[in-house]
Amino acid sequence: MKDSIRLENIARELNVSRKTVQRLVSRGEIPAISVIGQGGLKYVVPIQSYLEWKLNYKKKKEEDKYLSDFGFLKEQQIKWLDWCRSGALVGKPMSGETVIKNNYALNAYWKRLPRRYQRTPLISVECLRAVLSSIDPKMFATKENIYKGVISFTKYLVKNSYCKSELFEKLKELKPKRLYPAKKLHCTEEQFGRLITEAKIRKNGQSEYDMILNKTLVATLGYAGLRGSELCNLRLQDVDLSAGKMFVHLGKGKKNRYVGICKNLKDSLEGYLKVRPKADIENFFITRFRGSDKAIAYNRHTLNRKIQRLAKRVEIKVSPHGLRRTFATVAANAGKPINIISLALGHADLKTTQGYLCTSGEEVIREMQGW
Repeated sequence: MKDSIRLENIARELNVSRKTVQRLVSRGEIPAISVIGQGGLKYVVPIQSYLEWKLNYKKKKEEDKYLSDFGFLKEQQIKWLDWCRSGALVGKPMSGETVIKNNYALNAYWKRLPRRYQRTPLISVECLRAVLSSIDPKMFATKENIYKGVISFTKYLVKNSYCKSELFEKLKELKPKRLYPAKKLHCTEEQFGRLITEAKIRKNGQSEYDMILNKTLVATLGYAGLRGSELCNLRLQDVDLSAGKMFVHLGKGKKNRYVGICKNLKDSLEGYLKVRPKADIENFFITRFRGSDKAIAYNRHTLNRKIQRLAKRVEIKVSPHGLRRTFATVAANAGKPINIISLALGHADLKTTQGYLCTSGEEVIREMQGW
């Protein structure tokens, strides 16, 4: 056929077997026309169509070279995190917490990848689908974080011409859906009171400072509704006891806000400041290495373990964020305006605040019995 090229010639030019070319044709990847010859049905490929296909084929081979090289991708991972910090990726800098979460998520993706054969791409629709499907549906947060990490990293690769935008768009279609209701840990007002009481009890081997610190941590989370990260980042100059207010410096979304200090919280904060060790650290809450007088700023990991350990002692399940939900629920049940609660929590949307309200069926019954 005039202006066409035979499969044998394509195989020779691409330096692959004729069988490989035959497979590409049968899958419709190489545009071909079926013709009947002396030996029966055979394929011929129009030259112009072949030249266009070859151009895209070479680009894809180059892309696959990048996406299949784990060493190269790990190098790009470091640069991607720098882009996240500087704002080069999305137009504004991401918080340190988000950068850490992105890095953890991508590393989790690498670990969960199925076994590869030869130099197949590490980032593809098939790989992401396999990783997400390997995660228990009840572990939605893990699944969502890995998805977001891969999407963000792929966006960086596209911006640097290491892969096509088509891959990014196809990966976005794999966004996981929640199959089970989210576990919104919180406690009732009565349980919160028990938690405060438990935190005041000095256990064997515990210093007086640790006991007062525990009580103040629980009180600050439950009475002010701070996020765990906001509590850990709270500075001495942010707490104004005489004015009865607290400044939340660069909360979620890099937003500042003020929150009020109620009497119960004020008493706890004053008691804590009386025993807080003198240290060259501006953080309000500090702790010390065991067996050392060196003071360090409180961190979220330590805070999570502390709250969960206290909660276990009073036989309830709650986290630092659960105490933030408790603050919102108790305030709403007390008749406080939801717009005020929303501002106190630092929410940009009232719908987010409404999702924090976790009134139980038993609380509804008790409230209605008093009507």
